[in-house]
Amino acid sequence: MHKKRTIYFVTKSENAPFVLQEAIEKSSEQEVIIFFDLDGARVLDQRYAKKMAREGQYNIVPLFAEALRKGIKLFGCQMNVMGACDMQCIEGVESAGVATFLDLAYEADAVLSY
Repeated sequence: MHKKRTIYFVTKSENAPFVLQEAIEKSSEQEVIIFFDLDGARVLDQRYAKKMAREGQYNIVPLFAEALRKGIKLFGCQMNVMGACDMQCIEGVESAGVATFLDLAYEADAVLSY
């Protein structure tokens, strides 16, 4: 039986906690992929995530860890990740380009943009 596939496309960093929580909930029933692009890719930097937690905005690090434990695939847009030369990506994040996103999206049952 084919497992449904949902892809989240995160372009705003402030949406990342909500998307991760929803993706974690769906991951037991569906294949879930999250693609971070533009401003959304900032949350993939370990230092940015730790800074947000220190400032009391949100602690996204445990959400990333839980997402990875649940088998959620995390992709950072290679243009954003590679463009930020000093970026220290959260472990488990893969760099991918538009072609990868499109290949995955064409086979998805739902693509949600945040």
